[in-house]
Amino acid sequence: MNLLESPWIPIQQAGDFRHITLEELLTTEADLALALPRDDMEAAALQLLIALTQTVFTPQDRDEYRQRVREPLTPEAYRPSIEPYRDWFDLAHPKTPFMQTRGVSAQEPTPIQKLFIGLPEGNNHAFFNDAGEIGGVCPSCAAIALFNQAVACPSFGGGFKGALRGAAPVTTLIAGQGLRETLWLNVLTDATIATHYPNAAAQNRPTWIDPLAARTKYHVHEIGLLRGLFWQPARLELAPGGANGRCDACHAEAPSLIRSFNKEKFVYDLDGLWLHPHSPRQWELKKGNQEKLRYLSFTTSAPAWTQLNQYLIDRDTTAKALVVEQCRQLLPMQPVKLIVAGYRNKQASVTLRRHELFSIPLQWQDNAGIDQLEKGLDFALAVRKLLRNKLYGFGKQAGAVTQDASEQQFDKRSEPLVHALFTDMARRERKAALDGFRDQIKRLARNLFEQSTQPYTHSPKGLETYAHFRNGFEAGLAAL
Repeated sequence: MNLLESPWIPIQQAGDFRHITLEELLTTEADLALALPRDDMEAAALQLLIALTQTVFTPQDRDEYRQRVREPLTPEAYRPSIEPYRDWFDLAHPKTPFMQTRGVSAQEPTPIQKLFIGLPEGNNHAFFNDAGEIGGVCPSCAAIALFNQAVACPSFGGGFKGALRGAAPVTTLIAGQGLRETLWLNVLTDATIATHYPNAAAQNRPTWIDPLAARTKYHVHEIGLLRGLFWQPARLELAPGGANGRCDACHAEAPSLIRSFNKEKFVYDLDGLWLHPHSPRQWELKKGNQEKLRYLSFTTSAPAWTQLNQYLIDRDTTAKALVVEQCRQLLPMQPVKLIVAGYRNKQASVTLRRHELFSIPLQWQDNAGIDQLEKGLDFALAVRKLLRNKLYGFGKQAGAVTQDASEQQFDKRSEPLVHALFTDMARRERKAALDGFRDQIKRLARNLFEQSTQPYTHSPKGLETYAHFRNGFEAGLAAL
């Protein structure tokens, strides 16, 4: 299977599921959407498609970028463009198979389900019912899982290196009207690359074409854009496909199913943090200098909206993803629709996965609207923090732990309010929409405070404690 020629992209069109080629996707105006049972696999497939498009069809400048967003490629433009890269993206190439190393030595093969994050060798049942549910997969799903494991997941464990962005980075991408438009909105131009990757041509071939050397130190400024997008930190090799059957991942019939792979430990050193264009970054400021530079990740169970400001707005200690910044600059009239995807992990295990779409009724040039949105989200976060702090103080004196459950309820019940704010900002006067949102958030917090504290107010001491912290809670809300 060759990713540039074979029908491997799982799409849904008019209710029908099928696999199409990259050529069909990029040369048609049809309304297509990715279709996989797992949202994280859809996010991985989207990132893989963006990386492929970036490799073969990088636009030169703003004009070509805009043209690609508006108009499909022609078949005549597609076919000659893929020729230099044909051997890069063949899943079963005899010498340089996609994201693999030939001749990997392993004592025994690893079940293919290990490649699907969330079910490492049948020990973690976070996303599946049965340990052996993923027994055989089609080449399409194998390629997507290979890419996802390499670029967006924790490593295989001790002795294995992780992705360039760390164990579980947040990915933020711009969503278009359809799959084809979405791809182009997230492809960098030559002008953007020249600015942010000055040494892009130094080392710019994928690691399975130009392999990493063991026990070698690599400096991130020497890693080109294409090499970094397809960075494979591990040494592994898919087993040859077996008999035909139904893929356990996408449920499509396949001429051959891949059931295992070999992996071996492989270590090297990496100096610095490579600039990945699909993720927001964060750091600490000490005496005006950036320290502990890293990629944004889901470190708590809080919903994705709690970090939305960091996806859209640069601050003293955060920077939005490069593809988001480029879209803001080159298409200021583009409506803001943001795809957010990622995992929450505990070492090599994943405990939570996210894939959300935020359709915000604003355009990039609408600074006043984005400022209003920022104020609303900051207010909700401040109320969330106030509620937790006051319930924590109440619990210490009343002998109860209430803040965790209340915070979880606040997260669950505030999420639809945030999405409703986006809708209201398009239908109502913005100040009225923001005032209404603040009132709803305060009402939610008050209800949760009362629900959490009422069971402990049946004694004079409990009632006194309740009154003290309720007064403090109301004073805090008034100050906000």
